[in-house]
Amino acid sequence: MWIDQVACTPADEHIMFSELRSKVARAKAICASCPVAAKCLDFAISENIEFGIFGGHTPDERKALANV
Repeated sequence: MWIDQVACTPADEHIMFSELRSKVARAKAICASCPVAAKCLDFAISENIEFGIFGGHTPDERKALANV
């Protein structure tokens, strides 16, 4: 399953769900190295997840992608 292949870990939760620019940048860097980032992004969009970085995108970025 794709969730077992993510680059982030439970220890990264404070980074992945922060709104601080420095932590958002770090979260996006983690996602950039993730082999399943696209699947994670698709999941977040399809489930309308409103918080956190998923697939290297913020909630606002995901909303914009979903409206394309």
